Amino acid sequence: MGAGTDKSHFKKGVLYFTRESAKAIEGGEKEASLDLGLTVSDVSGIDFSKIPLGDVLGDFAYAWDGRELFKLAVFDDGFYRLRMFSGVPILEIDGLRMHLVRDFNTPLDYSRGIVERLGIGKADRVLDTCMGLGYTALAAGKAGARVDTCEISRAVYELARWNPHSAGLFSGKNYSIHREDALGYVMKARGQAYTAIIHDPPRFSKAPLLYSGEFYKALARVSKKGCRLFHYTGALGSKSGKRDIKAEVSGRIAGAGWKIIEDSGLYQGIFCLKK
Repeated sequence: MGAGTDKSHFKKGVLYFTRESAKAIEGGEKEASLDLGLTVSDVSGIDFSKIPLGDVLGDFAYAWDGRELFKLAVFDDGFYRLRMFSGVPILEIDGLRMHLVRDFNTPLDYSRGIVERLGIGKADRVLDTCMGLGYTALAAGKAGARVDTCEISRAVYELARWNPHSAGLFSGKNYSIHREDALGYVMKARGQAYTAIIHDPPRFSKAPLLYSGEFYKALARVSKKGCRLFHYTGALGSKSGKRDIKAEVSGRIAGAGWKIIEDSGLYQGIFCLKK
């Protein structure tokens, strides 16, 4: 499938709630966020009588589309949901956070840091291999780059469409969303197309091919000389003396035409340069 053309659900009369914002409205507060923390609005003149705010429970994020109040959560091959973290929605799958938040004020700070560390700007064409909620792709686009991003998961894609913080990804002219897996997209992409790549794959057990030498060689093929690459690895190193996946990843990527510049503990990944 090619670049996505679907639009975000945001700004289509949808109101968003968390338990905190619902309680504030029920308590008569004049200001609250109706877009999961993007902005704070004057809500004193809004009629909420048809919205069952008492049903907004726990740490789920909810949306009201004018007819129904529902959780921003879905079952697919697991349980996917949005929940708030430091004022920003994050993606959870089966209870596991899909964002690195340790040592960062918000998940957005992590994405901005990656883009700044890679030196991404207006002259760049960027491949973001695994879109998720699109925060890193958005950070690259805001820096002026043209961005291609891939997302194969129907559940993740739909939650991104409902997420107000992801809306720019669906409306911005410099983003192209490809509804396919990263390996399939890269294998058929034009050679020497990209000057920067952000590779933040699912954990190894879920997507081993995205940690393979074949994939790293394919990334090198679609990259221009001097392309900068960030590969999120997470805490893959072995402390038990058994298989050390992080060391294996480093060996494969070095053997595929990439020079490792830094193994970052802060970003839990490897910064590389195409030889």
